[in-house]
Amino acid sequence: MKNKKTRIMRISVQAAISIFLLLILILYNLYTSELIDFKLLSVGDLNPYGGWNSLKESVTDSSYEFEGISRSMALTIAILVAAIVGGRFFCGWICPVGAMQDLSSWIGNKAGIPRYKGVGKKLFFNPLYIKYPILLAVLMLSILGYGAYLAELSPWRALLNIPKLVSAYKEMWIGFLVMVAIIICALIVPRFFCKFLCPLGAAQTLLSSFSILTLKHNKGCGGCNKCLETCPVSIKISKDDENISPECIRCMDCIDNCRITTDISLGLKMGKRKISPKAYAAMTMLLFFVVWLGMPKLWGGSTMVSGIALNNLKDGVYQGEAKGFAARIITEVRIEGGKIADIKVIDHHESKGWYEEVFMILPKEIIRKQRIEADVISGATKTSKGFIKSVESAVRKAVDTEI
Repeated sequence: MKNKKTRIMRISVQAAISIFLLLILILYNLYTSELIDFKLLSVGDLNPYGGWNSLKESVTDSSYEFEGISRSMALTIAILVAAIVGGRFFCGWICPVGAMQDLSSWIGNKAGIPRYKGVGKKLFFNPLYIKYPILLAVLMLSILGYGAYLAELSPWRALLNIPKLVSAYKEMWIGFLVMVAIIICALIVPRFFCKFLCPLGAAQTLLSSFSILTLKHNKGCGGCNKCLETCPVSIKISKDDENISPECIRCMDCIDNCRITTDISLGLKMGKRKISPKAYAAMTMLLFFVVWLGMPKLWGGSTMVSGIALNNLKDGVYQGEAKGFAARIITEVRIEGGKIADIKVIDHHESKGWYEEVFMILPKEIIRKQRIEADVISGATKTSKGFIKSVESAVRKAVDTEI
């Protein structure tokens, strides 16, 4: 009889993280609407793809200077570190897109919708490999500067904007449609997106091949695969390799599920030492959150300062522009009495959920300091820098060179 303790523990963790995520997003939306004056985290802090965009700039931008590790960068690093240590733990326990698919699959099962398990078995190619070309395409297109276009397709971005669905749908309808398609596919094929399409899952799978904490089957295992009948990613035991496939999302439903003997056919090990599912989950989750929340505390912080002196400014209204994350950010700066009196954003194409805090906080900070100096908003680095440079462009036109 199957031991359900591990499954209950995982579902509890998924539910707790999902509820906490929803709370974070609701508070953030109230914060950017200026209804409350505090937040727990920004939407940008929860986006690992934004972290990749920042990390790739350190390699591809010749003018790049290290300005600290943002939470989104740390999130990307935490996911990859967790994969090296414990395999695709993030996919199975923490990822909200994964939890969304598990819920959809459970609903499909309760509704009696037939499961299709033949995907990837008898085709001329294995669909499991599709996510690797997608990963390569995402990396290459991002490096070439098309990250904003890729963001339109992101179900992750759409998920983070669910609390403002009505206002956000027009700007990111493609992402919402992708998210709905994932939910529908998961009704029939469990973890469809994780198995075949997710580039983040592909990156973790590559690193899972070297994971320290591994899932192995005992030497006495006959390889009947009964314990893996309900595996959400449809992996199988190989008699040629005692390690389970790196595609495994570490849901651990197979643990203690041997139907043939009273011995455990599958178990978590660190080298030759056995690790309990509870210890594994605790260690990997602690590592993930320490890296994600700890790195920005140690190496965080980024302030952008302009060299323009605001001593000799002519009164008037001036426009400036600069490249943000997606396209040009055009600002209008009003100078009164030789000082910056107002800053407005006239036009932009930045991502919903990311630009609101930048356009709310940075103008106030610049006006208060009367210097073009502001702390870059975590998770929205490109938008923050583009906004500040746009203001700088406008203020340059107001400098009285005749004095």
